[in-house]
Amino acid sequence: MNNVSESKRALALPSWLLQGVTISYILLVVLFALAAAINPHYASWDNIRNLLQIGAFIGVIAVGQTLVIITGQIDLSVPWNLTFSAILMATLMSHGTSTPVAIAAALASGTLVGMFNSIGTAIFRIHSLVWTLGTNALMQGATLVYTHAQPPKVDVPPFVRALGAGNLWGIPVPLMVWIVAAIFALVVLHQTRFGRYLYAIGNNESALFLSGVDSRKVYLGAYAISGFCAALAGIMLTGYSSQTYLGMGSDYLLVPVAAVIIGGTNIMGGSGGYLGSISGAMIVVLLQSVLSTVQIQEAGKNIIFGSIIIILLLLYGREKLSTH
Repeated sequence: MNNVSESKRALALPSWLLQGVTISYILLVVLFALAAAINPHYASWDNIRNLLQIGAFIGVIAVGQTLVIITGQIDLSVPWNLTFSAILMATLMSHGTSTPVAIAAALASGTLVGMFNSIGTAIFRIHSLVWTLGTNALMQGATLVYTHAQPPKVDVPPFVRALGAGNLWGIPVPLMVWIVAAIFALVVLHQTRFGRYLYAIGNNESALFLSGVDSRKVYLGAYAISGFCAALAGIMLTGYSSQTYLGMGSDYLLVPVAAVIIGGTNIMGGSGGYLGSISGAMIVVLLQSVLSTVQIQEAGKNIIFGSIIIILLLLYGREKLSTH
């Protein structure tokens, strides 16, 4: 009898998949249908392609954010890490550095900032909410000092423009980058030992430590990937707008977090995955588009996304407490 019940549990879908991912995709379909009913233009391929292109920026950032949130932490240094990485790339190119070297430097910079974030969480045991906000302020100051509050004007090379605004066979190049990033995230989370360690930290870090795993290295990897993704998004946004500017990452403080938790990842850690973050990113983009259509100001959008995060935090927090 016990063997039968164990087999049934093994065949059953995880609760986070049923409660999080499934609901998020249903919500995406319903929201898209409502938007198309209000304005038939939403159902056109041109508009869908535009939504996917914009969603790619959020989706790439959400790769790293998902990994970090699964551990029960958060990365709020994305806005100015993204901005500094993009400006660093532009500055180097304005001084004659080749495009590949400038891009590599930007990605390395973002990754190092992510690794710095892991120091506070893994070594000093300061909650990431505080530490990464401090890092974000630090990067803001560093950017202002580095640029003298005047980002360099540079002729963005074709490769960078293609990453942010190009099309290949009628498919947005940013969407292709997002697909590659999504495959990477899904493989890492569900097919690697590192992915299992991320979930283990979110559920019970002490148990992971007692099993002989150094959680500091896991945090280091998660935050390094998050920093890399922020820098990659900065490069893509530079190509999309054909320029860099101060505060270009300001819109990406709450939005990627909202995408991850709307997709069913428990903000308290231990459950969820990137499959839900994909739908979460598109829900956020579609919601932003609808709010812009009805002329909701930026402050109103922030209130809405902040409210979503608070509500889901309360729901997931109660769920987390009930499991202990």
